[in-house]
Amino acid sequence: MPYGDRMRPHSRNFLPKLVALALAVGLSGCAAAPDPAPPTSAPSPTTAVAPVFANDDEALAAAIDAYAAYEEVATLIFSEGGANADRLRTVATGDLLEVELDGYQRVQARGQRLTGSFKFDKVVLQRVDEQAIGGVGVVVVYLCEILTGTDVLDASGASTVKPGRPDRTPFEVSFDWNAEGNSLLVGHSDIWMGGGVC
Repeated sequence: MPYGDRMRPHSRNFLPKLVALALAVGLSGCAAAPDPAPPTSAPSPTTAVAPVFANDDEALAAAIDAYAAYEEVATLIFSEGGANADRLRTVATGDLLEVELDGYQRVQARGQRLTGSFKFDKVVLQRVDEQAIGGVGVVVVYLCEILTGTDVLDASGASTVKPGRPDRTPFEVSFDWNAEGNSLLVGHSDIWMGGGVC
């Protein structure tokens, strides 16, 4: 695998997603890795079900659409100062959702708001695991988060972004399967170090 080890997120103040990641490091980064024993003790009915995705290209396209929806909602909530953060439940789940909601409460309490829009590119499929337990970690990708053109303002309108913030940051993003919506939701995200992403 051409990528290196995870590193601890930084810049705890300028994006709730990065605040969330800083608080959530280690909580679910390995949740998609099943133990070797369960397959023999609990045969899953999903083994008889047709695959959700016809191929890797279809899985990647679904992940890109799901992350774009997540970015759109995250941008809207943050630009509105963290108000009505429960809207994130339509595009995120798991540990990421809970920490994000907490992050937006902090944003709201501080009177912060985002200007600009979250964007991403260079999405690379890491793996597809449709047999993942509980529909967690079904698709995992690497992507490059673009922060160029974004700022976080405090209640007085002054920027809270520290000088030298990187404009592009690599992430490993895991998507969970939402059976009710027949779609992917963003379930976990870590800043990734190791090259080859951004």
